[in-house]
Amino acid sequence: MFNSKHYIPILKWKAAERLALAKLSIPAKRFVSPLIQVIMPVPERPKKDAERSLAEQLEESITKLKARLPRIPEEILKYWGKTPAFIDLSLISASLRDEGFTKILTVGKKLDILLIPVICLNYDKWVQTTVTSLAKENKTGLCLRLFRTDFAHQTALNRRIGDFLNVHHLSEKDIDLLIDFQEVKDIDLLEGFQITDEQCLKLADLNQRIPNLLKWRTFTFACGSFPVDLSACELGVNYIPRSDWNSWARQISSAELQRKPSFADYTIQNPIYKESLQFFPPSASIRYTLKDRWLIMRGQKSKSVQYLANARLLSQLPEFFGASFSYGDAYIEGKGKDLKGKTGNAMTWLAAGINHHLACTVDQIANLT
Repeated sequence: MFNSKHYIPILKWKAAERLALAKLSIPAKRFVSPLIQVIMPVPERPKKDAERSLAEQLEESITKLKARLPRIPEEILKYWGKTPAFIDLSLISASLRDEGFTKILTVGKKLDILLIPVICLNYDKWVQTTVTSLAKENKTGLCLRLFRTDFAHQTALNRRIGDFLNVHHLSEKDIDLLIDFQEVKDIDLLEGFQITDEQCLKLADLNQRIPNLLKWRTFTFACGSFPVDLSACELGVNYIPRSDWNSWARQISSAELQRKPSFADYTIQNPIYKESLQFFPPSASIRYTLKDRWLIMRGQKSKSVQYLANARLLSQLPEFFGASFSYGDAYIEGKGKDLKGKTGNAMTWLAAGINHHLACTVDQIANLT
């Protein structure tokens, strides 16, 4: 399906991410297969005089998502098209996964969209059965997503993978293998990821831990190092290392790798999704991806006019890629030219930043030696 020169951005299916994908250039799309994570709708924020229990809020979210499920494939078609994409339901209520996969994949097939379901070893058996049956019926194959904790006990992992394949009558050649270590901080892949107190892994070590590595349809490694928030950044210009990309890029050419993994990340967002953060207003900050680090133009909360000043300053810096590079760059430069114009909002600025990140990462992967 694809080799190591391919990019899998892991994206929450929200307005900013949808716009960022829609504005990605057609040439770039050929080298991208987004992993779309469906999330629970945010319930109405309770008023002080009408507090609701967590159970009531969850029920509201479940009702909203049930109504929206059949529309998700239509949204994917509108914003992404028919280019292959992965669909992941790990962030929604476990009680909705069976129904969610059934509705999304069934409607997706009718729309002739190639949606590849993402499954985890800890899913309930009936969900695994539903997903594997739909994948076989739709002839899409499926994606097996393994996490850092899955590698804590190697013997148990090998057994669980073998059982999964045997029970559902699957073979590795029909499965995209995604190893997702999620959040990494200042630790480098060359130094190793901490799995337990005694074990560390490099990509070369990871190669040795995956059974039948060469047989899987594709092989991808994912992680993310963007911080939870920008509270550590000062007002103005800041730089944060792209530890996820830097580590992968340094190791991908190693002769020790039996098989090179493709690259996956969480773009300019932290890998761990926290619903509680959705209620807090963001600062008027711009997140901008450079080759080996992120440039953060930090603004203040509730002062959206600062977007324009930050955009002007950013577009004048030597690190700026230029308006012709991507939709996101054109948006930034355009806003910076009119300090009295419309400021945009948190969604449009996040979309611009994600779109630029996607274009930048595709370009970097294409130019790897």
